[in-house]
Amino acid sequence: MAEFSLPAPYEPKKSEFIHDRATRPKRPAVDWRELTGRFWGIGMGLVFSLLGTVAMFELRDSWDNHREWLVSFIPFFAIAGLAFGHLMYRGKWEALAVPGGFLLLTAIFTISVFLGDIDEVSRDTRRVVAILGGISLALTVVSAMVALLWVELRDPAKAPPPQV
Repeated sequence: MAEFSLPAPYEPKKSEFIHDRATRPKRPAVDWRELTGRFWGIGMGLVFSLLGTVAMFELRDSWDNHREWLVSFIPFFAIAGLAFGHLMYRGKWEALAVPGGFLLLTAIFTISVFLGDIDEVSRDTRRVVAILGGISLALTVVSAMVALLWVELRDPAKAPPPQV
């Protein structure tokens, strides 16, 4: 029994039942639906990061001079992809309008470059489309990060209430 007359509670002999880990209840099982609902935003962010990186490599492939320093931009694609996933998870679709439009343009230009490589379209045409794709990819990345910053400054994400 604890001694409550002291300035700080003191319990010389601890109860075995309370401190024994074997008597604690087991954690409730988590099914895949709950995990999917909890982590789908991160998953979508990873997919968008991967798609941005694939688009960069496809657009870069059509240039004669392979600019290997472009690989250093992959962390920005990761940030932008996670920004897309986070904003989708939070349901901030208005904030995703501009980055989504640039992403659509990037997809169109990237597919055009890919199909131009298959059909052997003129080199200059592919180069122009690849440059436009690179510009739209850069605008996609920057606008996604600005949208995330704008949303988080105006309406920051809050932790869910504790489940007691």
